Amino acid sequence: MLIVGGFMTVPAVYLPMRRRLLARGAAAVRVAPVWPAHWMLGGAVGLGPLLRLTGEAIARTYRAGGGRPIIVIGHSGGGMLARLAMSHVRFRGRIAAIAEGVGALVTLGSPHGMLARAGEWEHAGHVAARFLAEATPGAYFAPRTGYLTVASRADPFRFRVGGRWRSRLHAAFISPLVLEGPGDGMVPAAAAHLEGARQITFDDVRHGHIGRPWYGDAEVIDRWWPIALEVWREALAARADPGNPPRQPPLHRQSRG
Repeated sequence: MLIVGGFMTVPAVYLPMRRRLLARGAAAVRVAPVWPAHWMLGGAVGLGPLLRLTGEAIARTYRAGGGRPIIVIGHSGGGMLARLAMSHVRFRGRIAAIAEGVGALVTLGSPHGMLARAGEWEHAGHVAARFLAEATPGAYFAPRTGYLTVASRADPFRFRVGGRWRSRLHAAFISPLVLEGPGDGMVPAAAAHLEGARQITFDDVRHGHIGRPWYGDAEVIDRWWPIALEVWREALAARADPGNPPRQPPLHRQSRG
């Protein structure tokens, strides 16, 4: 299993979540080596380098598990990175095409629907979201990959920032969305789901590590983890059916760009 962290987080903040997943029966849990410096670079040149970094982390975890499709848990922007790494279409000249290594993708408060209010504040996240909406929309690799999107509507926020400079700063470095509506304090619930995915929406969960409970707290993991396992097992069963061929070649036959 692999955890891909969110925007401007450090891997260490996911270690408690890792311990909780291990305590619930996960055989092994890694955290992708995505650091704030990588996110800052992504903001400047686009998310292509992060795509490659995430794809390599998924591939290492897949191979360490003996080639059995893994569960990837993407928190916030990490869910977008996982989807970019799974894509079979080049993004900004880069491709990982790692979907066959992912038995289930679980996204926790990921801003899949951020295109709704891109406007003049468009940034690297909007570019990636537009690409994903066109190249691999919704639960694109189902049924061979299971999808679970987890969201919350705990905070009925209506966000406004006055002034062009402050709005651009917030859009680029603080909020991935600049959207309105009930959500987890950062991402509206309506933006956090994918069409065709199994969907869970909570009423009491916060987006990140500030504020409780958040998606990685023990009591919240207990609510989505059993469903994640179910989605993963269904995907493994689908792979055993010859009527569900892969959309991309096996991992050992793929080239990297």
